[in-house]
Amino acid sequence: METPVSLPSELRAFLHACIDGIEQIDILLLLRGSDRGWTTREVAAAIRASEPATRMHLQTLTARGLLDAKPGTEVLYRYQPRTAALRGYVDLLVEHYVRSRSDVITFVARQARQGIKSFSDAFKLKKPD
Repeated sequence: METPVSLPSELRAFLHACIDGIEQIDILLLLRGSDRGWTTREVAAAIRASEPATRMHLQTLTARGLLDAKPGTEVLYRYQPRTAALRGYVDLLVEHYVRSRSDVITFVARQARQGIKSFSDAFKLKKPD
């Protein structure tokens, strides 16, 4: 698989390890630019996605240490990377997303397609010997 040369290897590694799709990048950028907590409903409306898909993305990003979730009447999500290294990778992502958005999108889309193919390949029937 050919990768865009403009993306540094550390960014490609971060995207591979922490980002499953463009919606997760949209969520990170949205929450990174805000000082308040966001509900699932608010995030879904802002990125124009379904609430169930948005909830899954928020939970995934929280589990990966990129967001903080505060329970209450509704869970509030905030951009709060668990480590300085994660914060640095998100900053690098933002820098490249602004400068070469298509390269980031292409890399993430190829990665997602490869994951789907690997999953489907696991169900291919083998010919009997």
